[in-house]
Amino acid sequence: MRRVLPWALLAGLVFLVSFSILLAATRIYQVDECQYIYMARVLCAHQGSTFFTDASGFTLPFSWLDGLNPQSTAVFIRARILMAGIFWLNLILIALGTGEKLLSRGGLIALLAAATLAPLWDYGFEIRHDNVLLTGLLLMWFVLRVRPRGLQSYFIAGAIAVGLQFFAFKAFAYTAPLSLACLVFPPPAYRLVRWKLILAWIAGAIVSFLGARLLYGSLGLWEVYLTDLHGISGTSVHTKRLLPWTTLARLFSQTPLLLASSLAALVVAGSELWRNRRAALNWDGNLPEALLFLGAFGVLLVNPNPYPYNLLQVVPFAFIFAFRYAKRVATVVLDRPGLLPACVCILIFVHLFPFWTATQRHLNRTNTRQEHLMVLAESLTDPNLDPVYDAIGMVPSRPSIDFRWFLHSLNIQSFTEGPGRRVRDLLTARPAAVFIPSYRTDWLTEEDHAFIRERYVSLADDFWVLGKVLPPGGGSFEIIHSGRYRIAPVQFSNLADSCTNLANGLKVSAEQPGLSGKLDGMPLADQVLQLTAGTHQLDTGLGVEPAIVWVGPRLEEVPRLDPGSHSALFVNWY
Repeated sequence: MRRVLPWALLAGLVFLVSFSILLAATRIYQVDECQYIYMARVLCAHQGSTFFTDASGFTLPFSWLDGLNPQSTAVFIRARILMAGIFWLNLILIALGTGEKLLSRGGLIALLAAATLAPLWDYGFEIRHDNVLLTGLLLMWFVLRVRPRGLQSYFIAGAIAVGLQFFAFKAFAYTAPLSLACLVFPPPAYRLVRWKLILAWIAGAIVSFLGARLLYGSLGLWEVYLTDLHGISGTSVHTKRLLPWTTLARLFSQTPLLLASSLAALVVAGSELWRNRRAALNWDGNLPEALLFLGAFGVLLVNPNPYPYNLLQVVPFAFIFAFRYAKRVATVVLDRPGLLPACVCILIFVHLFPFWTATQRHLNRTNTRQEHLMVLAESLTDPNLDPVYDAIGMVPSRPSIDFRWFLHSLNIQSFTEGPGRRVRDLLTARPAAVFIPSYRTDWLTEEDHAFIRERYVSLADDFWVLGKVLPPGGGSFEIIHSGRYRIAPVQFSNLADSCTNLANGLKVSAEQPGLSGKLDGMPLADQVLQLTAGTHQLDTGLGVEPAIVWVGPRLEEVPRLDPGSHSALFVNWY
């Protein structure tokens, strides 16, 4: 068993690595991911004054990657693969945080156990700054607690503490108490005078701040960052507070063994503290890990928006704490071999089975439809002339309609209440050639929806383009965005309400007879015409119901689409 176990652990890790890469490439994209990628694209195009962006350190690497291939699907895949690398780096740091050597038997067990924590698979390789924040926190814990190196560790910890603030506004809630604890109560491994450790931490913080300041200054983004920081801090104060119970409830179904082990470890740590009082306040036992876990849990409780992805900063530290406690329990089991089968069954049914049940559901939520619509939107638009509006940013290769290009629960009231401009005003000022609805556009006012229905036609429930269906015989219509349009009988137009949609994507309809009639008094010479903005008059034969449909700079007709569902295009917290 001693010879077989390491190979079994490695085989399990190889499977999990392969599975994570598969999910990273194929799993459905979340709205937050799209917003991050779009903001990175804005930075890459130096359009920070044209479109709202988040100039945090998290978006900068993606803005540099965007220059490799501007196609939307390629941008998202590159970003997901990068995040998958960060995902496994975090798992390695979690395993090291338990105090085990990575290539030892205990280290491999810790790594495999950490790699089967379902909440990390829910959000660990998504494109979100929480994963980079977790990397920084784990590195701070590693250099301060696991592998202390004197002044060097405090210098690195100070640099990380300040650097993380440029990645996530909420980073201070984690780094401030951790830094304060290590500055006031340095571990016994540090035999230096305390003021030297404090100076080392301050030196690292100063170097990190100056490096970030020089970087932002050289990119011309310092003012943008300060504006974003001010806006985020104001929003966090005035936002509506949510309760964390829905988020915490996920732990009961996804990590029951971790939950039970953490509670048991807390009881043991509490009882030791009660018995030994001040003598238990040291770095020798599990009390530091207990306080680390409780601190992360406390941040979740006070977070005004404790969405489930905030478990990324709780579950890893709960695991580090629980694993160290489990090592003590394991010594009892090894001394009594009769308990081993029962423990293995508990591990399988209370940890591995819940993990697989929670994780394999991602296979049923793919990004196939999203990528299909990205490609279609790009084929129907010019990257410089034709905006795409989806209120989320899922087509980063195309411009949106306004500086306020996205809808969010924090800003939706500015679009629906008060004196501000509505989405219909934004679409009038800069019409989008393609409109991609989702659950977020459902938040718009009925007047906005009526405006869209009047000026756009549906290829599917989740994909609309500029156009108009006229009554039999034709009539007048308005073009609000110049470009190429196809004029054809509505039954041959491939619109959602006029044809049977095919189930295999971008197939075009068979050749159909042309439409005869007059446009602005001139005979129709072709079905695809370059139409200018303004009012036009189309006259066709009686009984012919014509459709004017945007086809973009290259296509001769729009493709048929599967029906789709705008409410299922993005699914949060499934």
